[in-house]
Amino acid sequence: MKRTAVFVASLVVVLALCTGVYAQEITTPLAYAFKAASPLSVDGDLTEWITRSPIVINDISQVIRDANNWLGPDGTSCTVYVMWDEDNLYLAADVTTGSRFEVIEGLPLNRVDNFMVYISTNPELDPNRTAFDTRDFLLYLITDNNWWDTAFDRSMVENRERFSSVGMDGGEDVLQGYEKAVQVTSRGFIYEAVIPWINFSNNRIPVYAPKAGDVIKFDFVITDTEMACPGTEFVPQLAWTGDSRINTNPSLWGNLMFVDSDFVPEE
Repeated sequence: MKRTAVFVASLVVVLALCTGVYAQEITTPLAYAFKAASPLSVDGDLTEWITRSPIVINDISQVIRDANNWLGPDGTSCTVYVMWDEDNLYLAADVTTGSRFEVIEGLPLNRVDNFMVYISTNPELDPNRTAFDTRDFLLYLITDNNWWDTAFDRSMVENRERFSSVGMDGGEDVLQGYEKAVQVTSRGFIYEAVIPWINFSNNRIPVYAPKAGDVIKFDFVITDTEMACPGTEFVPQLAWTGDSRINTNPSLWGNLMFVDSDFVPEE
């Protein structure tokens, strides 16, 4: 009888643990991209932006690299906003940073100050896929006051459909029609950009034209060098969701839903 009781108790514990793990695995953060009624002015001013559902990156649990060197929210953090229309993706970030506003030459792009945008352009893909699809992209937006390089990393995509990595050596802007603006603030800077959807396409990959209700996989990373060289051995990175495996596993990204401008998310 006692053995039976112990077995049942153990089974309950195992089931509870398994249920907890399963619940954790299926809980995916959701963010909203609001439709722009007209093309946004790219001036570093967020007055035109719908800011009621931000992506907030400011917690130790979001540090995916060199956590021991993160100086806290006052050292590196950001609040991100996403908007859209049929022609453009709009991104804005209100960044808090204690480091200098520059890029150190000679370092790999993933170790200089940047934003890394992980995005899919096919809402019909399996959200639980563990490998990059042809229409999954990693876009680098280098946050340097002089260069503002951009690059695509496609090294993790098996079927690239002739859309290969470009700009990964630095010193290039690989985006067509890319507009950006920055306002320096007392805490860091506000970044605003428009990126035409055509940049995520070629003659084999169709241009994505979002519509309200679409849900795609999405993630956002900020890389912030805490100090100039020496000091570049450890460069913290913070991600909206996931861990360092987001570089190869889209199932760890969050979900981004495209909604109309009047949409009000449930609390």
